[in-house]
Amino acid sequence: MSDLMKQIRLAAEQEPKTVSQQFLKLMEEVGESSQAYLSSQHASGSGYKQLTTANTKEELTDVLLVTLAILHKLGTTDEELATLVSTKTAKWLSKQDHLTSKKDDK
Repeated sequence: MSDLMKQIRLAAEQEPKTVSQQFLKLMEEVGESSQAYLSSQHASGSGYKQLTTANTKEELTDVLLVTLAILHKLGTTDEELATLVSTKTAKWLSKQDHLTSKKDDK
């Protein structure tokens, strides 16, 4: 994974967009992911695009790459990213555990 992160960092460094412009790109990619998912689920008004779950995965990968590029441009180290992801994952899981225990109480 470290070789992949090196490639992502290199791409981020070569990206001419500013952080502000990358945030706009991130919003665009999130929209494209949503469109792909809606189409893959045959949502009303989205079927004509004939997109699949594979298209959704590709678009979500774009979201991930743009996000990682922004984090890199903001000076986030690999160690800091690992800590942030670990901390946020633990918080996410603790909230899910909290919801599960509330359901069990009913």
